[in-house]
Amino acid sequence: SSVAFVCAPVAGAPAAGPWAGAMADTSARVLPRAVREKFEKEQGLSSFSQVAPTKASLLEKEASELAGIGNLRGAIAKYLEAEEVGGNVRHKIQNLSSFLPYEYLLPKAGKR
Repeated sequence: SSVAFVCAPVAGAPAAGPWAGAMADTSARVLPRAVREKFEKEQGLSSFSQVAPTKASLLEKEASELAGIGNLRGAIAKYLEAEEVGGNVRHKIQNLSSFLPYEYLLPKAGKR
């Protein structure tokens, strides 16, 4: 038979266990803000950099709004325009097209 020894923790001693190494990693040094911002800027991760929306993304947003109010045919037309200018929206066009047979069941845009 094997004997297991159970020891009580010593007062003031650091906690030991499988998580002790992980706890040591959490106290890693944090770089100063200016250095972090410099790295983010170099890597293009900065939250300050704003990208202008593309024509395709603006058309996609309009199409999404049209679909939200129930105008499926208008939304599909806008998605087709977005696809012509380089948007990757073919899957959205297919999804909306699958609802066209049931368009008459949707509430009218003015009735909401």
